[in-house]
Amino acid sequence: MAIIKLKNVAELFLIALFSLPAFASTPSADQALPGSLNYVEGQVSIGTKALDSISIGSAELQTGQSLSTEKGKAEILLTPGVFLRVGNNSSIKMVSSSLTDTEITVDKGHAMVEVAEIHPENDIRIREDRATTRLLKTGLYDFDLRQNQLRVFDGKASVDDGGNNVTVKSGCELNLAESP
Repeated sequence: MAIIKLKNVAELFLIALFSLPAFASTPSADQALPGSLNYVEGQVSIGTKALDSISIGSAELQTGQSLSTEKGKAEILLTPGVFLRVGNNSSIKMVSSSLTDTEITVDKGHAMVEVAEIHPENDIRIREDRATTRLLKTGLYDFDLRQNQLRVFDGKASVDDGGNNVTVKSGCELNLAESP
């Protein structure tokens, strides 16, 4: 595993651009349940059920369910103030949707997590292959299975990659070890 300082401003610009659609729709407070669909664009499904703009606020990713995108994007509320954005040709699975125990697996592709609000009782974990990342502070986190990388644009994360524990802080990236 190697930690590398981020220097590419263009990459940060693309990440910010990817995040823009998240502001398109925000459910009201009474609809904001963990796993709620906040945004959808293009071809997105939960299991075999296709999602569209009518699904926003009513569709919910339950524990054990997978969300897949083809030519599409989606945003899911993980906990109040924590948003998971799934990119094109990607797949994620909700392992646990509890407010105090939230776990997602990125099965393929690309996902970002924006943590606008986090509390000491929140335990938010993202799995990629055999690495598990625990989000510790507010910030923007990028999980790219295509490049086998975690990027922390802002925030702090603790990564367990096959028994190796690493802390990744703002402005750094971690190249995850290849699975044996």
